[in-house]
Amino acid sequence: MTETKPVEPTSGTPANVYDHSAPAATAETKADADGDVEAQKAAPAAAASAYDDEAGKSIGIAMFICIAVGFALGWIGGGVGSWISFICLIAAIVLSSTITCGCCCGSNLNLNPKVKRWSTATLLCLVIQWVLAIIAIFIAYGGAAMGDTTGASIGVATALLVVTQILYILAGVFAGVFTWGRKSCGNA
Repeated sequence: MTETKPVEPTSGTPANVYDHSAPAATAETKADADGDVEAQKAAPAAAASAYDDEAGKSIGIAMFICIAVGFALGWIGGGVGSWISFICLIAAIVLSSTITCGCCCGSNLNLNPKVKRWSTATLLCLVIQWVLAIIAIFIAYGGAAMGDTTGASIGVATALLVVTQILYILAGVFAGVFTWGRKSCGNA
């Protein structure tokens, strides 16, 4: 970026003309221009360490545990398993959104944007899974209330529930990569 400095008006130039020439070189810019290879090699290393490699791991572990427990207890069924699964799903959504949005306890995390994407992918999977589960429940109960004797509404609801379970598994994989696979995936 060049500096602009006013030029003294002469007999033929107006008073509002600015000089856009390059600023005079300082000692620092002269040293870099001389080809200081060691200084140039140190700059990328300093930029790579600008992010904290351990940031958000405890939140990621909690998020992964919530997803794993919610998935496992969702298959038990009944009143208790389904409610605990629902609570775990909501807790995992809250944990991943604090990392993704940077609110609450996630506001002071110095995450690499590539690592943060895994938390965003987890959040998207969980939210889509939750929305599809609600739609499946409404389709199943709506079809039963309207007297669907063909079973079409139950078939559609079952297909949506299979998709929700696939999204649950993907959310667990993304949470695991966010927590433990940062360097192995080339994201740290």
